[in-house]
Amino acid sequence: MPLRLTSAQQAELGALATAAFPREACALLVGRAEGDGLVVERIVPAANLAVSPEREFELDPAVHVAELCRLREAGGPQTILGHWHSHPNGRAEPSVQDAAMIYDPAMLWLISAVDAAGAAPPRAFRPHADASGFDPFPLQTDS
Repeated sequence: MPLRLTSAQQAELGALATAAFPREACALLVGRAEGDGLVVERIVPAANLAVSPEREFELDPAVHVAELCRLREAGGPQTILGHWHSHPNGRAEPSVQDAAMIYDPAMLWLISAVDAAGAAPPRAFRPHADASGFDPFPLQTDS
C-alpha cells in the first residue's frame, strides 16, 4: 500500500523546504485511500511554531484544526493522511526528536532533506503502533 505523490507535489514540497531553509518547513498531507494505496490530493502548508525551528517542527495546530473542520464539513473520502517536514542540512529520515513527537501512529510522516543547494526527494515513514520509532513506508511518484 504505497503513498502516492505527484511530481508537482514533490516539487511543491521542495519549494517549501528551500524557502524555509535553514529552518524546518511543515505541512499536512490530505488525501484518500484508492485501490491499494493512499493518494495525496492536497498539501496544506503550515507555520512552524517550534521554539528552535532550525532543529524541530511544531505544525501550527490552528491549521490542523481548520483542516479537520473543513474535511468534516465536506463529508467526502478525504482525510489527513499525515504530515511532511524538512530536515535542513540533515537526512530524509526520522530523527530521535521526531520519534519523541509521535502523537498519532496512524499518521504517515514524509521527510525531505534540504541544504543550500535545494531539497532532495522526500521519503515516507509510518510510526510504530507503540510510538517507539518508524518503519520506511513505500512512496510512489509519477515521475
